[in-house]
Amino acid sequence: MYPILILLVVLLIYGVAYVFHGKKLLERRVVKADGSRLTPAWEKFDGVDYVPANKYVLYGHHFASIAGAGPIVGPATALAWGWLLPLVWVLFGNIFIGAVHDYTSIMASVRYGGVSVMTVSENVMGRRARYIFLAYVWFALVLVLAAFLSVASSTYVAVPTAATVAIVYMPLALLFGLLVYKVGLSVRKATLISLVLVVLAIVYSFYAPTHLAYEGWVVVLALYSFIAAALPVWYLLQPRDYLNAYLLWAFVVLAVIAPLLTPVLRFTGPAYVSFIVKGGVVGAPAGSAPAGWDIGWFWPMVPLVIACGALSGFHSVVGSGTTSKQLSNELDALLVGYGGMLTEGAVSSLAVILPAALVWDFTSIAQSAGIPLDLLLKAGIDVKKTPNILAFAGAPRFYTAYGFAQAVAWSRLLGVEAFPTLYTGFSTFAAWALTAFVLTTLDTSNRLARFAWAELFDWLKPRSPTVHRLLTNRWVASALAVILGAIMAYPKIEDPLRPGVFIYAYSIVWPAFSGTNQLLAALALLTTTLWVYAILRVRGAVSALMLVPALFLWVTVTVALILWLIYVVPYLPLLYIVGAGTIVAISVVLDFLLIALFTRGLLQARRL
Repeated sequence: MYPILILLVVLLIYGVAYVFHGKKLLERRVVKADGSRLTPAWEKFDGVDYVPANKYVLYGHHFASIAGAGPIVGPATALAWGWLLPLVWVLFGNIFIGAVHDYTSIMASVRYGGVSVMTVSENVMGRRARYIFLAYVWFALVLVLAAFLSVASSTYVAVPTAATVAIVYMPLALLFGLLVYKVGLSVRKATLISLVLVVLAIVYSFYAPTHLAYEGWVVVLALYSFIAAALPVWYLLQPRDYLNAYLLWAFVVLAVIAPLLTPVLRFTGPAYVSFIVKGGVVGAPAGSAPAGWDIGWFWPMVPLVIACGALSGFHSVVGSGTTSKQLSNELDALLVGYGGMLTEGAVSSLAVILPAALVWDFTSIAQSAGIPLDLLLKAGIDVKKTPNILAFAGAPRFYTAYGFAQAVAWSRLLGVEAFPTLYTGFSTFAAWALTAFVLTTLDTSNRLARFAWAELFDWLKPRSPTVHRLLTNRWVASALAVILGAIMAYPKIEDPLRPGVFIYAYSIVWPAFSGTNQLLAALALLTTTLWVYAILRVRGAVSALMLVPALFLWVTVTVALILWLIYVVPYLPLLYIVGAGTIVAISVVLDFLLIALFTRGLLQARRL
């Protein structure tokens, strides 16, 4: 199989889906978006959270916020099943579940005044649903913080230049926000100035890598998330995400270009390995009994691995928590929500799965491209120690494959002698992109956890205003979730099978984060499906196109989480049994309560 064929198929599917499924079906027939209707960003403008944004700035902010480590680390880990099954899951899940979920979450929030999807659930399922949903979301966001704090920290240890870029990005984002919102400079001019400075920052990072121990990075990033989550959205969050988006678009565009430069090269990885793999792929610790068991069924376990890319419940919280408050026009939602989800799918399919499938066997791809093995060793790839891409953990598996694929492609133009330099540059660039995704998610997650926490205690305000002010204070609320996440992210465990090699927390927390995130997507999609059915009164086959995928996802993830609790959790270190295991167990209970309320709401709506 040639990568260029997969590239063309993926792009064609996305183009057709955007026009016919997104614009003609969802926008025009289901939601009936109206450009003349005033959005909450204008109705409730406050200069902090409700701020109308240019649609391209908002698209960049939304895309950068939703695209954390999930669409990268998850598909890279899922390669244990081969490259074809993960690709199919990403493509069809992306269109029929993820993009529908993202777009309708934003639009339902907009129609209810910019409230969260949890509050939307109250309007269609009753007040009890809102509080259950809020509790579920808060716990899920704690796991997001734990997983992404660990991913970013471990990547900064491995690629210290990525840390430098991230640090320099912060004042540049502040500068962009001040130029646009305070000085009044046009978005185009402010973007040009900022991007020139970004390029200079990238060059600077090669000469000034930032070194810090893993545990130190966890603390630093937790403090950053705590502070950034409490700042006004225009001050850092929106401009930083917007500038990050250019880096991420460049990352995706390069992934598209690489197959065009290597049209004669074939995949060296197997399309299909097995439907059932060992338990290590779903978080069973190395050396434990379940790590050797055949419990890694592709179905229903894939949602515990591919956390995003195909779909993500986190997107509904971002879309209804921050994006809907910045949407200037209802017609912008298709680009921002539906388009943002397809862009994230492109990250998974074109920038993770395709490069890995191409360079899977390092010796084979090197021979096909005419690159001597001594140049691979010079680049830092020892084919005896790491013969294929599966020899690496999730995060390094991604940036190694991406760097290798890009180096192969561009060395065909620049000569094979350039391979080591190209590999170093592109794998470093991939690590920058990964951590850029992660940083945007860290402060967004903590901001959303703050919103959920405040909403969870709104019943207390009339009864005890003083206690309510204390509990919902933005600094207190910002601290709670990130502290719990940092506690779970902080440890690293020595691999019992490879002395001197450490297993970082994200490898253990990932299935818990991924599963609760995917289940959140099912619950959010069920909520917006009920909104479409009961409030917008869209019935028949159109509503079935939302209901059937939502129920399929709910069954899939619920079964997967229950199996994970049974087979894996008893063998985890105590911290994760108490932390991740307890959160997942609580989440499953809340999940059944919500599906019961959804069923009741659906039956009531059918009688109307």
